[in-house]
Formats: sequence, structure tokens, C-alpha cells
Amino acid sequence: MSSGLARLAGYAGAGVVGLFIGVITTLHHRSFAPGGLVLGLGLVIAWAAGLRLISRSRTVTFVGLLGVLAAQLVLASGIRDSFVVIAGPLGYALTLGVVLIAVLALGWPDVQGRSRYDREEAKRKRGVST
Repeated sequence: MSSGLARLAGYAGAGVVGLFIGVITTLHHRSFAPGGLVLGLGLVIAWAAGLRLISRSRTVTFVGLLGVLAAQLVLASGIRDSFVVIAGPLGYALTLGVVLIAVLALGWPDVQGRSRYDREEAKRKRGVST
């Protein structure tokens, strides 16, 4: 499998799983208030953190969280006058919570970049020149 094809498969996989997480979170955020909302946002936090730690770029994290937001958008738009995300405190908290999680996950500093600094710092302390 070529590098470009593998990258596209990763993006598609992150988007599809993000859609699934968005549907699950959106359908169950009102199941038992506010526990369903808290568990749903916890799932989105775990998804965002996992993508951010595994992937080397922010693009995979962006696509995964875009899938979550796309599922919320489709379910909130009202299919045949049936709204899943109702304009109320729980609906607003769900939508704004996911957006806030996305902003924090995408703005978080690069974790892999720090490991390079730590290696250079260890070499400097041992007296090895770079």
C-alpha cells in the first residue's frame, strides 16, 4: 500500500469512527441528564486525545472531530421535523462542548516534538556534543 493511499485510509477511518461517535453521543446525551452528556463528552475527549497522541499530524484529529460535528449537524437539522438535539441547555452544552474539545485538541502542542528536545537535553547533560 502506498504512503498516500495509507494516509487517505487513515483519514477516512478517523472520519467514519468520528461519525459513529457523534451519532452515539448525540442520541444518548439526553438519556439520563446530565450523566449522558458527561459520558458523551468524555467519549469525545478520549477520542480526541487518542487521535492526537497516535497521529503525527493534526489533520487526522481534525477529520475525526469533524466527523463528530457532522453527525451532530445532521441530527440537529431535523429530519422530517424530528429533532434529536433540542435547543436547550443540554443541546447547547453538547454542541459547544464538542467544539471546545476540538479547539483544545487541535491547539495542543505537539507531543512528539518534546521527545526530541528531551533526547537533546539528555545528550547535553552527559556531555555529548550534537
